[in-house]
Amino acid sequence: MGSEAWELERRYSVPGALDTRGLEPPASEDLHAWSIYRQNLNSDFTDSALGSAEKSPLPYGNFQLRDSTVQSILRHPRYGPKSPLASNSYTYLKFGLPRVLPPSSRNRDGSSGYDSSEEGRRVSHAGTSAHGTSAMRSARSDPDFRHVHIVPREHAHSQLTVSRENPRLRSVSEANLLHGGVRMNRRHSIAPIDPGYGVHESRGHGILGPESYTLPLRPVPCLQHPHLQLRGVEASGSDGLPLLRGITLEVGATEVLAIMATTEKEGKQIVETVAGRKRIKRGDILLNGRSVSYRTLRSRVAYLSTENSLSPGLTAQQTLSFYMLLRGGPNTSKLEAEAILQELGLEATKHCLVNSLTTSEAKRLALACRLLQDSHILALDRPTHGLDIFDAFFMVEYLRQWAGRGQRLVVLTLHPPTYEILTMVSRVALTSGGRIMYSGPRRDMLPYFALAEFPCPPFKNPSDYYLDLVTLDDLSAEAMLESSQRIDHLAELARTRLPGLSDPGPPGALPPSISSPNIFSQIYALLLRTLIYSQPWTLTRLLRKIVISASLSILLGAIFWDVSGDSNLYLRDRVGFHYASLGIFFWPLTLIAICEVADCRSNVERDIKDGLYGRFVYILMELLCGVVSWCVVYLIYLAPGYAMSGLHLVPDENLTSLWNYLGIGLLYLILQHLICILFAHTCKWTYLASLFAGIVIGEMTLAGGVTLHLENLPGWYQKISPMQWSLSLLLPPLHQTEVMNKLTNCKPKQIQRQDIIVQAACEPPDGALALYEIALHKFNVRGELWLGIGITIVSVLVILVFLCIRYTTPKRLRSAPNKP
Repeated sequence: MGSEAWELERRYSVPGALDTRGLEPPASEDLHAWSIYRQNLNSDFTDSALGSAEKSPLPYGNFQLRDSTVQSILRHPRYGPKSPLASNSYTYLKFGLPRVLPPSSRNRDGSSGYDSSEEGRRVSHAGTSAHGTSAMRSARSDPDFRHVHIVPREHAHSQLTVSRENPRLRSVSEANLLHGGVRMNRRHSIAPIDPGYGVHESRGHGILGPESYTLPLRPVPCLQHPHLQLRGVEASGSDGLPLLRGITLEVGATEVLAIMATTEKEGKQIVETVAGRKRIKRGDILLNGRSVSYRTLRSRVAYLSTENSLSPGLTAQQTLSFYMLLRGGPNTSKLEAEAILQELGLEATKHCLVNSLTTSEAKRLALACRLLQDSHILALDRPTHGLDIFDAFFMVEYLRQWAGRGQRLVVLTLHPPTYEILTMVSRVALTSGGRIMYSGPRRDMLPYFALAEFPCPPFKNPSDYYLDLVTLDDLSAEAMLESSQRIDHLAELARTRLPGLSDPGPPGALPPSISSPNIFSQIYALLLRTLIYSQPWTLTRLLRKIVISASLSILLGAIFWDVSGDSNLYLRDRVGFHYASLGIFFWPLTLIAICEVADCRSNVERDIKDGLYGRFVYILMELLCGVVSWCVVYLIYLAPGYAMSGLHLVPDENLTSLWNYLGIGLLYLILQHLICILFAHTCKWTYLASLFAGIVIGEMTLAGGVTLHLENLPGWYQKISPMQWSLSLLLPPLHQTEVMNKLTNCKPKQIQRQDIIVQAACEPPDGALALYEIALHKFNVRGELWLGIGITIVSVLVILVFLCIRYTTPKRLRSAPNKP
């Protein structure tokens, strides 16, 4: 069903004044209350800021969808993934709408409390309040704190009640966290009822006031494996400056650790340290109670960076198959790969090219490739970057469920997360300037900062507020001084008052390492990608190059049409044809080759960095497969023009000269092609590679004896000119005496001498003299050998340059939208 049909089924109505959410199951009209909250938030905040006693009517009212509309959206190929997460229409709509459960005794400490399997059920609890009533088991997750009440941890199982005495307070989406004595109406509030974000009630004080926090913070034991700890880790950035200073944190099995850093570089450094991509200068990293090196982490942690560059010429399913050939776990089968594809909502787009996927689909595909590694630890750098709230919900919720169902742990960076996503994670590490501001369970973050006299104000997202709190303010010198002192104070407070890391216990077995492909697997996978997976798009590009080469050849042949019958050797048309075909007209093709190398460089560097294949294996297979296809292109470039010039029947009519021209010309063009490839891998920018390749090939062309006479050039310069080698092999056979005698086409002049009429013989063109004028009259017997040696030397240089020079080209922003 298209978007126009969805719009026709939307119905708007003015919300009533009575709260009936606790009295009857949720209806489809209640699905999008979070959307109304978002749309009307600015209106409510404006009324609050103006101090208006009477609130303005809501702009849109209650947003409603019929059940048939919900089902049609879920069955849409773009929005309806065939996964357990999408099986419940009241849980996820377009990969979103996670429900937050009120905490119960069954919930383990540190859990986000999400469970979408029992949406809409009623669960009665015996509350400690006199007004305790039956309440809904699930509540929508949206930053509305109107009913975040204070519950001791020992009573965390009790359900909070909803008062019906005040059916309409100041606003349906307005919170008053400073009111400690009145239980407010939750008609449109969709915040999780989470005791980890509240404290004991205290009349006369705000519920986030530090006076209310009486319980000590305790470290959460993490005895299940895998269990990861960073103890006093210090590391430097790429510029050599200290980036991490005494980072201490931990995360255990089934947990999701969110790293919230003031800078992206800082958060990425922590995640790459966990993934073993960066070395540390000081400190210890413990995995299951064992001190491990960065190499051990690299072989056991699956890492997904923000620049998730995938092969653009493959479909989603082909990309997954390619990754499974190279990095698939020993227990990963094709059925499991298909299941991952369906769980991540990529079933409908599995036959679409990667470069045609949306941002969300590309990120989910990259995540699916990492899940194929069957690793117990997954590290992600900003997985929600560029995603809207629907896809961000889906991504984090999937990671949380993935960690919980298989004794795995997830470490990710969020900059900054929304309140809903913050409630999904188990643990939080807040850093600033490379130092820990807070590290521990997510439920204890607000109580900790409230005890430090920095409670979260009303209407503020905790992650936004505390990230702002620990960020340097450089607007003025006074602001910089005040913010730096505040950060130093919080860092010292965290060092002295945060609970220590839990005891890792006796050293346990390390998680299984990620399988690495051998050289034969790499060769097989690269051949499979080039010859099968990338078809028919590789064939289409080859046909495009063939059309271009044939067009250039026909144009060249039209210019030098039938030069074989021209007896005026002083015009040097035969020399000019060879000079133009080998030194001028081939340039568009070499520029295409340079651009192809530049276009795939970022993807290749990312694949090599991820360990899919080695640098030597890739460049070797690229040269072999690339040279074969380019030989076809260059042969089509050489043959038509030479046939149109008529030289293919000279000196004999057995096409000998054609085979010589094709062979020697192909060697020379491949040599020039490899020179362009060499500079394409050496230079970071395409135009610079073209410039250097033009200078080198231009010098080779000038030393051919056509533009500059060879006698005017140094002797060593004459001997190392590939153009001179090629022309000395091709031109002498075309200027032999037998060939020139066939060009004799003149009428004998009659000379009358002493009444005797005689005829003067016609002098045939002197081919040797024509070549002597350009110093190409000597036949170079070893020309083919020198060309072969030159190709070998340049090929080795290409391999060495690719092995030594590594470019981290920045990934361009995707032009694909997040939604189709």
